[in-house]
Amino acid sequence: QRRHPHRPAHLHALTFKHGYKTLISQVFDPSDPNIDSDVQFGVTAALTGDFIRHEEPHPTEADIPGPWFSFDYTHVMEPGEAVWPRPPFK
Repeated sequence: QRRHPHRPAHLHALTFKHGYKTLISQVFDPSDPNIDSDVQFGVTAALTGDFIRHEEPHPTEADIPGPWFSFDYTHVMEPGEAVWPRPPFK
């Protein structure tokens, strides 16, 4: 396939809340140069969110000078049984 081995920048999330199905997901940075050629074919429009660069110091964490990034994304959870996943290693 002659594809590069690089994945686009992304964050992994495991979201757990009683009364809802456990959600395991990843969210991609749409500005990453590898966004259109993900080696694992995992990128969809619904799984992209914007990383926002802030130059000023963090407003509530004094030990974080600028620059720092924030990220805003809404994970939608389905009602159901909350189960902690088992790791694939022992």
